[in-house]
Amino acid sequence: MRISFHVIRFVLSILILTSSVYSYAGRKVENFNKSWRFHLGELSEDAASPAYDDSEWRNVRLPHDWAIAGPFNPEENGYAAKLPWRGAGWYRKTFRLDQEDAGKRVYLDFDGVMAFPKIYINGQFAGEWDYGYMSFRVDATPFVNIGEENVIAVKVDTQNQGTRWYPGAGIYRKVTITICEPVHAAHWGLFITTPEVKTESASIQVKAVVENHSDADSSVSILYELFDPQGRLAVQSKQSESIVSNASSEFTQILKILNPQRWDIDDPNLYLAQVTVFDNDKVVDIETSTFGIRTFRFTADDGFHLNGRRVQLYGVNLHHDHGPLGATFYPRAMERQLEIMRDMGCNAIRTSHNPPAPELLDLCDRMGFVVWDEAFDKWDRTAGRVRGEPPLREYGERQIRNFVMRDRNHPSVVTWSIGNEIPNQPWSREGKSAERVAFMSDFVREYDPTRPVTIGCHIPSTADEHILDAVDMTGWNYARRYANYRKNYPDKPILYSESASALSTRGFYALPLPDSKTAFNQEALQVNSYDHNAARWSDLADVEFQLMEDDRFVGGEFVWTGFDYLGEPTPFSREARSSYFGIVDLCGIPKDRFFIYRSYWRPEETTIHILPHWNWPERIGQTVPVYVYTNGDSAELFLNGRSLGKRSKQKTITAPISLAFNKPATIGSGEEEGEDAPPDGNDGSRNTSWVSSRQNPVKWWRVDLGESQHVGFIDILFDQEARNYQYRIEASQNGSDWKVLAEKNDWLGSTQRMTHETNAEARYIQIVFTELNRRAQPGFWEFCVYPERVENPYYAVLDKYRLRWMDVIYEPGELKAVAYKNGQIIGESVMRTAKEPTAIRLTPDRIKLDASGEDMSYILIEALDEDGTLCPLAENKVEFEIEGPADIAGVGNGNPLSYEPFHADSRKLFFGKAMLILRTIDGETGEIRIKAKSDGLKEGEARLVSY
Repeated sequence: MRISFHVIRFVLSILILTSSVYSYAGRKVENFNKSWRFHLGELSEDAASPAYDDSEWRNVRLPHDWAIAGPFNPEENGYAAKLPWRGAGWYRKTFRLDQEDAGKRVYLDFDGVMAFPKIYINGQFAGEWDYGYMSFRVDATPFVNIGEENVIAVKVDTQNQGTRWYPGAGIYRKVTITICEPVHAAHWGLFITTPEVKTESASIQVKAVVENHSDADSSVSILYELFDPQGRLAVQSKQSESIVSNASSEFTQILKILNPQRWDIDDPNLYLAQVTVFDNDKVVDIETSTFGIRTFRFTADDGFHLNGRRVQLYGVNLHHDHGPLGATFYPRAMERQLEIMRDMGCNAIRTSHNPPAPELLDLCDRMGFVVWDEAFDKWDRTAGRVRGEPPLREYGERQIRNFVMRDRNHPSVVTWSIGNEIPNQPWSREGKSAERVAFMSDFVREYDPTRPVTIGCHIPSTADEHILDAVDMTGWNYARRYANYRKNYPDKPILYSESASALSTRGFYALPLPDSKTAFNQEALQVNSYDHNAARWSDLADVEFQLMEDDRFVGGEFVWTGFDYLGEPTPFSREARSSYFGIVDLCGIPKDRFFIYRSYWRPEETTIHILPHWNWPERIGQTVPVYVYTNGDSAELFLNGRSLGKRSKQKTITAPISLAFNKPATIGSGEEEGEDAPPDGNDGSRNTSWVSSRQNPVKWWRVDLGESQHVGFIDILFDQEARNYQYRIEASQNGSDWKVLAEKNDWLGSTQRMTHETNAEARYIQIVFTELNRRAQPGFWEFCVYPERVENPYYAVLDKYRLRWMDVIYEPGELKAVAYKNGQIIGESVMRTAKEPTAIRLTPDRIKLDASGEDMSYILIEALDEDGTLCPLAENKVEFEIEGPADIAGVGNGNPLSYEPFHADSRKLFFGKAMLILRTIDGETGEIRIKAKSDGLKEGEARLVSY
């Protein structure tokens, strides 16, 4: 029996997107998502009984996240989105097995349940799992009744789950039921590798584990068939072996494919392996898996190589939630995220920081992304371990087994990560040690020895010990923290596993511009979209671009993050409920930052983007800085037809030079003469810092300018937020007689940067620390001295990657940027002043939908003026009416401060935009008509079709 490649792919897609049943050769697989009932709250174990009355429970369809509907709790810290995710819930479903299923094996596969699920079948405990992000299987065979109704009950309890962001709650990924003969291919037992790949041929090793659950020995044969990307049979082979009763056996075969079509990010060719299992010459099972033929390697000195060429990884970190949908996983929602990232130029995904839904990897295989596949955030409660139990060795082996066996056939996966930002022992009981890193790495290699093992690190001193010896390579998060590792492990590859952590709010602009990366708008509680801000531990996109150019030995960067996500709302964690980190907002609407990444990551594709909006009635006659993000090397800006000049990107960075740069500095703790200070505090680098030790605390730091000079401006970038320091700055001509230039006698300052305008002639400048927060030590990244006020030197790098007109005098009308590359015009972009809103426009991302019950259309809602110009300040409330076979799956607008529910039929616009997410209804076809109404505006309308 042979099933073609195209049939298999069609069947697999149907299984993912619908609730239909497919069967062949003794195996039947059914999507198990329909017809569940749900109860929120604690119940006794009686709720598992088939006789329990669940008629008052709510009908739900999986996947399901009970917490995303809210309500938000404004009083709670925003770390987990202010949503009610902590609690317990019960799910129940009635199902029937046909008489023809007698004597067969019955398995239930859960892709993800948050958290600690206990599964009961017909009142009997059937299984459990203890990691909410990991897929697992329950053998239902001993508990089901054939030819009768069966009841499955699942208890979910998130109360012991630890998290740093919104984890979701419930059975949030799909469930399937598999019914097969007693002799069948084992779950995740197919393992495909490519031990040798050449231009003319490739060797494909196929390992297949077959289980025999019958009471008799079986004479088993396996037919191996490999199909090429066009669906043609490329090669086949057969082998036989006897398997004793209630045992399993691993079959191995090496097949050769001629002229292989390689999997690559630009051409993701996929082959299909089909294994047909015969029991005494009768076909009893067929197992399939797609795979790719490619070579890759990480090098210590030249980054990442794919199929023999160096590839710079332009990656992003993606969390598991989907904004208004919560943790609920829909393949279309994930596909849309990847489409947006690919348009930006992204070619790599890090699954931060947990195993993803398996469909993510299917999509990455098909779309051409390489993947850093990550097992854990930390090894404590965030990984499902409560008070150190179960022991890490036992727990880690079990979780990594499922993790690696599930994902190892995906060509997109190029490295396995055993964790992220795990503190070190003995500082943390559940931290990492050389022993722990070694056995966790070995667990991975037991199930896949073909890919490197890595870990995401954030403590530079870790590399000074031997904790990381067992990993093959290491990822480092932020601020060139990999420097020690590079020095101590020069032969091991490095990835920049988290970069940027830049922050912005889509559509929000405020003047004056931030003068440091941590100068946030405390009044609006939004982050300026001029892209001047980053978290205190991190940097702007431009700074990271320069770093990756300088450090070519690094394989590439994974930006934190591709999308905004629920929780972790730095820098306003008390007030906000979702992050500001994303390159696009929570609904997938691009922020300005999207276009600077696109202009750099896709240099051959035309990008021309102007910011800010051009509606500033309060600033007529005043300056409004204008930025242009383009892949061109220069652009000319026009305001109402008048040229405002041409700007070109700088080939080199021309930061102002501090008078203190590399001048001798001393430190001391009293009146005595000081000792030489390390150069890190005035070496001109934002990658090195001087910090006093706790053992020998320093009171003052002093620099000798070499000769008397005019000091007009002091710029200090502290090691921590400025609120941790009180100090005074003093000047002297002789090093003995001191004049106070500036003082800070309060505990204010939410940024790390402090500037002081001064007016003095001096040879010596010193900072005297008068009071310190108990958590702080004297220290700073840079202490800069200038004869006059300067722009923060940190921003000098911006002119290499973006174009800036800082002195544009605002007047309403039209801004136009004409971009050039190598002297030739490549295109133009226009920004116009909008009038009052008059109409609503709807723009669906897709018109034709599958009537599967899980297909979706994302519909952009915008307010326009009478000329069709977007109104960038509109905040109108928009109400939605849906006719036809579709439901509202969620609504949003990208505002991190909004407490409007995601499950609603209306949404307030946020800077002129919002998003409506529609989901089809299973089995119902026809036209879908959407109306969007807002008081005083012409209604918007869109039509879709479900078929």
